[in-house]
Amino acid sequence: MQIEYKRVTKLFSGCGVASLLGVLSYEAYRTYAALTSLVDTRVLDIDRKRPDYIYIKHHIYRQSLRELAASEENRNRWMTAIVQPFEKWWKALKHSVAWRLLRIAQQGDQAERLKAVQQLAQIDHLKDWDFQHLAQLCDYQTAISLARCHSDTRWFLPPRQYGVLLSMREVLGEMKSLLELLAPHKCAVYALEQTFGSSGHIREPDGDEVTYQMSPSRFEYDQLKQSLSALVHLTGLMGEEGKENCRRIIESGGLLQLIEVEKLFQNDIDMKLLVSRVVANLSAFEGRGYEFFASGWLHILARWKRDVDMRIQVTADLTLENLDQDDPNGFRYAPKVYPLHPRGRQQAKPAVDVVFIHGLLGGVFVTWRQKDLKPQAASLLGKKHTSVHLVSTVSPPQTTPTTVTIATTTTKPAPYRGHRTWSAKSSSFEEPHDDKAEEGIASYEDELLTFQESTTPKRRDPSISDTETKELIEALQQEEPLGSDWSVVYPDVPMAGDEAPAGTSSSSGDAFSVSGEQWLQEPLDAGQRSFCWPMEWLPKDFPNIRVIGLNYDSSLSQWSATGCPCEKYDGKLEKRASEFLEKLATSNVGQDRPIIWVGHSMGGLLVKSIMVQALQSSDPRVRRLAENSKVVMFLGTPHRGSSVAKLKQHTSALVWPSVEVRELEENSTQLLHLNKTFLRAVDHLGPRKPEIISLCEGRPTVLTSFKLPIHVVQESSARIDAGDFYMTSEDHLNLSKPICRQSFLYQRLVGAIQAAIREQKGTETKEEIKSHVTPQAHVFTRRNTSGASSALSGLYTQLKQFEQLMNVFI
Repeated sequence: MQIEYKRVTKLFSGCGVASLLGVLSYEAYRTYAALTSLVDTRVLDIDRKRPDYIYIKHHIYRQSLRELAASEENRNRWMTAIVQPFEKWWKALKHSVAWRLLRIAQQGDQAERLKAVQQLAQIDHLKDWDFQHLAQLCDYQTAISLARCHSDTRWFLPPRQYGVLLSMREVLGEMKSLLELLAPHKCAVYALEQTFGSSGHIREPDGDEVTYQMSPSRFEYDQLKQSLSALVHLTGLMGEEGKENCRRIIESGGLLQLIEVEKLFQNDIDMKLLVSRVVANLSAFEGRGYEFFASGWLHILARWKRDVDMRIQVTADLTLENLDQDDPNGFRYAPKVYPLHPRGRQQAKPAVDVVFIHGLLGGVFVTWRQKDLKPQAASLLGKKHTSVHLVSTVSPPQTTPTTVTIATTTTKPAPYRGHRTWSAKSSSFEEPHDDKAEEGIASYEDELLTFQESTTPKRRDPSISDTETKELIEALQQEEPLGSDWSVVYPDVPMAGDEAPAGTSSSSGDAFSVSGEQWLQEPLDAGQRSFCWPMEWLPKDFPNIRVIGLNYDSSLSQWSATGCPCEKYDGKLEKRASEFLEKLATSNVGQDRPIIWVGHSMGGLLVKSIMVQALQSSDPRVRRLAENSKVVMFLGTPHRGSSVAKLKQHTSALVWPSVEVRELEENSTQLLHLNKTFLRAVDHLGPRKPEIISLCEGRPTVLTSFKLPIHVVQESSARIDAGDFYMTSEDHLNLSKPICRQSFLYQRLVGAIQAAIREQKGTETKEEIKSHVTPQAHVFTRRNTSGASSALSGLYTQLKQFEQLMNVFI
């Protein structure tokens, strides 16, 4: 009892002491606060250094400024008296020249308008208000011509209220209204049901409070993307259906609604590509240039021509060329036909049409890109690698030149850090990396296909880095001088080749090697890699040809197929060929010039079907597609089908292969019949029979994530029993991707184009001899009609030189 009493006493004592200390602390704080409020602590800073100010009297300061201004005026008075009149005269003169050129571009004849537009496109010295004034005076035809000539973007007025953005839901409602205009069409009804549902209202994301539901903005993004994909299909239909759909969209203000989408997704490459394809399809509808001008689309298209992504550039060029009705050498391109070259106004019609058609799951900017530099290839191109050895084959110099044969030992290539494939959500040619874009929308910078500008290639140092190569060259120089008569075998030299008899092939020269001087001049820097070698390489060798790429959608399985039922279940080879037949004829392909076809895999089958149907047509425009065909190059084309496409019955039911895959089965009756019909039709052409070049894969292709090596097209299927046949060391996917411009594939195509141009020039020379007087009179007439424009062009050039001189004095 006494112990408990002591414990309680100690407890109360402790509590009392703690309470006393708390009260004392609180009172001390209150006392300090009261004293602080009474005493001014700023007196402690009395010794701190303060800034000193000098006060100047106002009248003295004002007088000094007047004297300074007067002295400056006296100093420059003599210069101002001389320069100012000339400056005023020069400003008035250059403004009047621009307005006179604009008047000629609008009211002159065709020759004068073309020259005036060329001069206007070079004007860049005017002020912003001058450009705005000229843009308001410009009509739609002149504006379209200026947009095609890469002129200053200030020539084009921006769309109305371009800085005002609508919400994604408002834009989605406008796209829904466009689809409802086309609702009588079955594809439009299907798109409305799949995208918005049968209720007639914009659907909400599925989910409840328990499960994680999709973000509303992400859900609306997917709906908008599906709507634009449906519009791409509906506006790209051939015949009266496509024209009627384009007319309804344009007349209902669809161009303004598409601008709202472009404003909202300026940094989303997927949306930009879809919008650009819809606009390109609408431009194929004739006589609608004013609607594009009034809506403000010319401002956007002129900016797209300078986009960093080559797909946007090509689509903008296609759209502007369709709208341009003042170009005597222009064409009108149907949907899915992409002009890769030329991409602006030309002085004459092209001499040859080169048409590229990709294969299954390919694309214009996927199939025809340059091959990646692997370790073996890098050493072959002059970079150091221990697995590459050079072997010399010395021949007598008086009979054949010395040949340096490059041989690569069989080694396992270094694995990639990631799987490189093309998709809509990741970069086509970059290493995979984690993207933290909001809501899963892909970043714009990760999906760009940068166009490499044409630059003058720098001459490589003739010394090669490999030690063994140097030893080889030193040994050759000791035995005999290594002069200019040495050559290098192409990196993708065929392992075997069967060439046609002499007189039947148009190839010229050595088909397997290139001269040493030409090899050393090849630019091989990594920064100059091409994402579309037909568009970047061929114009350097043949500026006067036209390069066209055909594009179509395909899939391996019906599960992964997208689009409306007419695309999903009816993608037959014959139907695709008939559609391209009409589109190529509309684009004036091969009407008065030879055609060279290049088809990869399934694209080669499309070429054969196009030529067979063209010869069976009664339309002379369509028949010329086959009659003017000079060269057909097949790259891994399964003429007798592929064993990969032949699936077992239970596997077929599970995979549900697409129509394209079922038609490519091995020994398919349809493919065998097409092959016989094609060879028979080609033989009936007689002397106009085209040259046939076939390349086959000599290495299996690693497919799927299991790394299974598979020969997609066997040699027996790739042989067409006509023309030249080459067995290469490439797999099926890299068969269409040359490693450099000195590649065998590219040089074989160059030789075929050269032969076609020589034959075309010989034909034109004979025709000119028969009608020698008429062209002279025509030239004399054009000189008389373009006198005013030529005088202004010379005056403008002199004014530009005078302006540079005036800038020195001003």
